[in-house]
Amino acid sequence: MIKVLKKHILKEFIGVLWITVLGLSALFLLVDIVEKVDDLIEHSVPLSTGFKYFLFKIPFIFCQVSPLAVLLAVLISLGILNKNGEITAVKAGGISLISALSPLFISGIIISAFVLIINESVTPVTNKLVDSIEMRWLKGKKITFGSEGLWMRGGGGIYNIRKIDLEKNVLRGVTHYELEGFLLTARTQARRVVWEDERWVAGGAEKITFRQGSVVEEPIAGKVFLKGLDRPENLLIYEKRYGEMSFSELRHYIRGLEREGYSTNRYRVELYGKITFPIVNFIMVLMGIPFALRAGRHGGVAVGVGLSVVIGFSYWIIFAMSRSLGQSELIPPLVAAAFPDVFFFALGALMFGYVRQ
Repeated sequence: MIKVLKKHILKEFIGVLWITVLGLSALFLLVDIVEKVDDLIEHSVPLSTGFKYFLFKIPFIFCQVSPLAVLLAVLISLGILNKNGEITAVKAGGISLISALSPLFISGIIISAFVLIINESVTPVTNKLVDSIEMRWLKGKKITFGSEGLWMRGGGGIYNIRKIDLEKNVLRGVTHYELEGFLLTARTQARRVVWEDERWVAGGAEKITFRQGSVVEEPIAGKVFLKGLDRPENLLIYEKRYGEMSFSELRHYIRGLEREGYSTNRYRVELYGKITFPIVNFIMVLMGIPFALRAGRHGGVAVGVGLSVVIGFSYWIIFAMSRSLGQSELIPPLVAAAFPDVFFFALGALMFGYVRQ
């Protein structure tokens, strides 16, 4: 009896989950298409490239909408069961709700693990493919952001920037490789570069020149003006790309910055978030069950959608505030990343405790 009941509840949940995942993903993708299609047409992007551009965005969109889709699926599926009196029948039969709804908790854990795997293996690759299309067709530049920082062409060569702090308009760990064709002719390193008088300026630098097999090192005192680097507002999009790294890539990047003496708090918030954010899928199961059961026979699709919007919006407000405090170094990075999960888990567990078994 209990096995049949669990299969029935799981079947209802999975059926609604597919609809919510596909529906929300399609909605987000459609909004993105509407926003970007004019740019793609304006830059004469081939149809096949445009198709790949949006196709590669699907893994990232799926991971972003999955918590809301899970919450919506729990609220709607249980709301319908509750409306039809099936939850009442479960209670009347003396069956524990925790036991009957255990397939939902297990599903939440499986979905969290699946999103974690996708975020670590698939999403970083597809995000880089999206970036490469944007840089080639929409920006006209070749730029990469990896475990060694930002790489970009400029000033007759290639720039490597270890850290970008656009709140202060400062670049840290800047290296410029001067090239003649494929031949490296000089390398200039500056530990700190500041946006000053509409240009990037270093207070001093070290330059190594390569001449016919010899190496000449010379420190440069005074101001050094770096040419070919974008303005701060144009670098903003690149500064955010550390969030697109995998966990292992970002961890390697952070360790490199720490060895060079740079603060890594803002990056650690993102690093820990790569673990804590997928867990939200399980937490949304825990949050959704009490709301769905408390709605009684008035539950259903409309109530589920309304509650999902309220709960989802509340989570994102707390998530954004906690993240901002962590990046501003007002609270530890681990606390900033974990607080939204801990808060909503505690709230969900408390509410579940008041559900009549």
